[in-house]
Parts: sequence; structure tokens; C-alpha cells
Amino acid sequence: MSKHLSLHCYLQDAAAERPLPCSDVTIHADPATLRAIAHFLLASADTFDQAQDRAGMHAHLQDEWDGWQDDFPDLVVVAA
Repeated sequence: MSKHLSLHCYLQDAAAERPLPCSDVTIHADPATLRAIAHFLLASADTFDQAQDRAGMHAHLQDEWDGWQDDFPDLVVVAA
């Protein structure tokens, strides 16, 4: 399988129909939050890996992390 990575984002307080391509992403977080994000990414990768058909598969950090707070930006991963 070929490697794939693209980053897209919605700008805070800016209306957009689609996410915009990003050249880089900065995560400003404490170590516990970084570990929660890492756990989410690993679990998502395992789920995507085991799927028969990945078309349209995605996961939201806000749905998976008990430590989620309403003022956090969501992190969405999409299966390639």
C-alpha cells in the first residue's frame, strides 16, 4: 500500500464549504492531551486496518475521548 498524508482545516470563525489544505499543523497541548491524541490515532489506524471497505471511514476525536472539552478543536481522521 502506498503512503498517503494530506492535512486540511477549517479556519476558526471563518465560513467555508470545504476544509482548506494546510501546509503544516501545530498542536499546542499538555502531555496528557498529546497521549490521548496518540491513542486516538493508533486506535483509528487499527480500525481502518481491519476494515474490509474503508471508503468513507472516519473518526472524530471529540466522539472518542472522554476528556473532550467543548472549546477544543475537533480532530478528524479519514481512511485513505
